[in-house]
Amino acid sequence: MKVLLTGGSSLLGAAVANLLVERGDRVTCFQRRASGTNATDHLGDITDRVSLLTAAFGHDAVIHLAALVVPKAPWSRMQAINIDGTRNARGAAEQCGRFVHISSPSVAFHNTASVGEGANAPLYAGRDGYTRSKALAEQAVLAGPRVPTVVIRPHLVWGPGDTQLIGRIVDRARAHRLALPDHGSALVDTTYVDDAASAIVAALDVCQPGTEALNKAWVVTGSEPRPLRDLVDSILHAAGVEERPRSVPAPLAAVAGRVLERLWPGDEPPLTHFAARQLSVAHWFDQRETQRVLQWSPTVGLDEGFRRLADWFAASR
Repeated sequence: MKVLLTGGSSLLGAAVANLLVERGDRVTCFQRRASGTNATDHLGDITDRVSLLTAAFGHDAVIHLAALVVPKAPWSRMQAINIDGTRNARGAAEQCGRFVHISSPSVAFHNTASVGEGANAPLYAGRDGYTRSKALAEQAVLAGPRVPTVVIRPHLVWGPGDTQLIGRIVDRARAHRLALPDHGSALVDTTYVDDAASAIVAALDVCQPGTEALNKAWVVTGSEPRPLRDLVDSILHAAGVEERPRSVPAPLAAVAGRVLERLWPGDEPPLTHFAARQLSVAHWFDQRETQRVLQWSPTVGLDEGFRRLADWFAASR
C-alpha cells in the first residue's frame, strides 16, 4: 500500500511511518521539515491545499497526524492548521481512497471524569484553543465522508524522545515548578508510543468498506490506568530526577491556570484552566470494543515502557 502521512516529524508520526515501512508499505511523510524516518519526505505545509494534493497523488490512503499542539496560539493559526489543514487532508484522502484521522480524547471533555467510557461526541466548545479546534476538525472529518474514514483518539501518548508530555514534566521538575492537583490522585490511562502507532496502523487496515470501524471515532489507550502521581514519579525516576511534584488543591490549580493563560506572553503557559481541570479528574476508557473492532491490543506495559524510557535517558546523558 502507498500511504501519505502528515506530521511525520512528530514522535507518533515517526513511529507510524517507520512501522508502515517495516511491514513493506511505501510511505511518504508530508511536513515542513525532514521527518528523520525511513520513509520518503515531501516537504510542505498542511495549509497549502495544492501542495498536499500533489504529494498525495498516486497514494492509496492518507493518515493525518499534523496539528498545532499549543493551548494559546492565535485562533487564526489554530483554524488554519488544525481545522482547514484537516479539511485539506480529507480532500487529499478523497483522491486516494482511505482516510485515518488522528484526533484527541479531549474533544469530548466537559469538566468531568471519564470513567470506563468510549469515544463520546466531539462537542468541546470551551476556551482551550487546541481542543476546540480538534473538536471542530473531527466534526468536519465525520460529516458525510466520501471515502472509508476512521478516527483514532490516542490518549496521552508518551515514550523515549517525547518533548511534549515527558519533556515538560522533566523540565518543570528540574526547575522546581512541578505541581499536581490533589496529590495527583486522579486515575489516568496513557498510551506508549509503539502501541499508539500500531493502533493507527490497525485502523488503516480496517478502514475499508463493510467494517464496523468506519465513520466513527475510537479512543486508544494502554489499558493500564494508574494514579497520576505514580505515573509522574515513574517518569521522573526514569529521567534520574530526584525532585518530586508538590500538591495543590484542585480549585486553586484551576484558578492559577485561568490567570496564567490570560497573562502569559507566549502560546504555551505552564498551566491553563483546561489542563488543571483535566489533571484533577480521572481519565480511563473501556477498550474492549475498540480492541475487537480494530483487531488490535497494546503490547508494551507501563513498567516495560518506563524501563525503555530510563534506558533512553541513560543513553542521552
